[in-house]
Amino acid sequence: MQSRKFVVSPLVYAMMLASPTMYSASAYAEESSYQSAEETMVVVASRAPKSISDIAGTVWYVDSEQIDQEYRGGKNLSDILSSAVPSLDLGSQGRTNYGQNLRGRAMLVMIDGVSLNSSRSISRQLDSIDPFNIDRIEVLSGATSIYGAGATGGVINIVTKKAEDGEVQAETYVSGSSGFNSGDDFDYKLAQSVSGGNDKVRGRASLVYGETNGYYDANGDIIVPDITQGSLQFNRVIDAMGSLSFTPTDTKTINVLAQYYLSEQDSPYGIYFGQNLAGAPNNITGNPADTGLIETRKGYQSDRQASTERLMLNATYHDAEFLSHELFVQASYRSEEMSFSPFIYGTYLAASQQNTDVFSVRAAMVKSMDRLTLTYGVDGYIDKLDSDQVIFDPATSYQSGGLVNKTKDTIGRYPETEVASLAGFVQAGYDITDAWSVEGGYRYQYMKNTVDDFVSSKMQTQIALGAGTSADAVPGGETDYKIGLFNIGTIYRLSSQTQIWANFSQGFDLPDPAKYYGVGKYSDSNNDGHYELVDGIDVANTKLEGVKTNSYEVGFRHNVDAFSVQAAAYISTSDKVVKHSSKNLSVEVIDADKRVYGAEAQASYWVMDNLQLGAMGHFVKSEEKDANDDWKKLSINYASASKAGAWIGWYESNYSVKLQNQTLFDLSDDADGEIDGYSTFDVIGSVELPVGRLGFGIQNLLNEDYTTVWGQRAKGWYAYYGPEEMFDYKGRGRTYTVNYQVKY
Repeated sequence: MQSRKFVVSPLVYAMMLASPTMYSASAYAEESSYQSAEETMVVVASRAPKSISDIAGTVWYVDSEQIDQEYRGGKNLSDILSSAVPSLDLGSQGRTNYGQNLRGRAMLVMIDGVSLNSSRSISRQLDSIDPFNIDRIEVLSGATSIYGAGATGGVINIVTKKAEDGEVQAETYVSGSSGFNSGDDFDYKLAQSVSGGNDKVRGRASLVYGETNGYYDANGDIIVPDITQGSLQFNRVIDAMGSLSFTPTDTKTINVLAQYYLSEQDSPYGIYFGQNLAGAPNNITGNPADTGLIETRKGYQSDRQASTERLMLNATYHDAEFLSHELFVQASYRSEEMSFSPFIYGTYLAASQQNTDVFSVRAAMVKSMDRLTLTYGVDGYIDKLDSDQVIFDPATSYQSGGLVNKTKDTIGRYPETEVASLAGFVQAGYDITDAWSVEGGYRYQYMKNTVDDFVSSKMQTQIALGAGTSADAVPGGETDYKIGLFNIGTIYRLSSQTQIWANFSQGFDLPDPAKYYGVGKYSDSNNDGHYELVDGIDVANTKLEGVKTNSYEVGFRHNVDAFSVQAAAYISTSDKVVKHSSKNLSVEVIDADKRVYGAEAQASYWVMDNLQLGAMGHFVKSEEKDANDDWKKLSINYASASKAGAWIGWYESNYSVKLQNQTLFDLSDDADGEIDGYSTFDVIGSVELPVGRLGFGIQNLLNEDYTTVWGQRAKGWYAYYGPEEMFDYKGRGRTYTVNYQVKY
């Protein structure tokens, strides 16, 4: 591997952990005397750039070289992250990242500091950007009060590629993948970027287009379509991005970014339920479900299939000398349309779509005074949601066994909601000595939740299907929340290569208000087709409770020559548990103590100049108190499973190859729920050509037959609607990837 000059910081080991292809032992030894004022800077742990070596917390830094290597091996964003971050759960291999937690709790995902989380918690934050457009990823493990609601498990900040000074540069990427199971399992991707500028103005534009086709399991069978959250089979992706950077003076910088992202499915395969949907529970035949009729078939057509469409605009302003402060200002707008696949509700099929618009503004000022650094500011956002649900014509669905779905009617799915937030924060860091620092802060956040009147979707469906003419609305209204979040941490530098830290931080989350409100019980007491509201979950009578999390952590990181390690132990507690109804998946907030505790670690060692070994792991336990005040295991529907991984890599100046493993451990709960663990191996590598680089990968090298974590959870979540085989979303079998990348 080529030796090169690089920035040496007290936490170079953190970059080596995150990017094992970047440094060799000889390169590190050769350059260890090279000093620079610059260090690895991240914003994920605060509102302003900060060196990792000054952060009293667990930060994982995934740089561009590791992203490129994994991308060339055929991995998407979710898989890249789960292989790089010990405390991040394995992904679904589908459209959703539901249940893919950080340290066993929900994560906040951002692109260039713009949150992708919304009041309606649709888990598609990792179906948001193609890795071709990602420069680096910063991950903070554990709850944080810095960003407010949504970050109870940690924060992932995806930083996009930007132009550099100099001549115009271009990059071309072409890729193909297949498991050679069938003629329809070939995937391909094309990407192109161009960038350039001068010291005053720089810009980058890029376009990614990709198509996936059929996914086949280890036995060569087509994987069942995920009708719950949506799969990525027979899917096309467009990721168009443009950015400009202006530097009018030496101290001022303006950056603007625009992204259009489309990920939409058009599958010829669907689930066949038999004539008159006879294979589904609660069908119209009057007979018990004949589940033997259920199978995956071609001939599928639907007016609505799963898709994600997003427009994001972002502008930032930085002034290094503003009233003796450093000023950061950001304004953003995000608009999303998210559609779901047709789902069977016994006697009919339906599919929802949810539209979100979010406006946000953030401002922070930093003042450095000898040993004291003060950061303070404000932020606010307005998050608006509306949604609908298409009811498909029952006669067409009965005749086709659910394969052909034509729109009959469109109804409301959830109440229209608006969540507005305004917050102020202050953080202070103080260097007690050159080796010992402390930092603490407080955030005060005001949130107002506005919910419109709403006729429950169940009643709207009955009316659409002819079982009524009208119904009362569940009353809407307003609720507000005043949340104070506190954090404090300390870090001690045993040497320039070794630090230890401890911290406490609070996080907050407001469970999905759209799924909580607008639910009611109805009666047609006059038999006139109008349903009167008997009882409803309305805003005035029932306030949705938020969940505050207290997180405690101690950690250690160390780098000496060829050996690097980072490890932390943690526990997070809360006095409420969020659950969902098994029949309609509406939100329930239960007064019960919950705790999640564990440890995460990653280590790497350069055995020789070109050979590196590495290992990572996450041990996690999730528990809640029962009615007898005893701790019991949290349901597998919500709990995270422990995982481990290892790799061995050989790196030369003109080629590299790495064998890596990820293992999911078994998980069980006290209600006999189980998630079966599995272990997969991948090979990824690249070869430098006279022009460009050839990349290759083999995913699931040993052709392991397994059901994904989401597929195993879905069997329990949706058991009311059908047998397990309907939701047995398996992992993809052995898959080969070859690609070509050239920069010029």
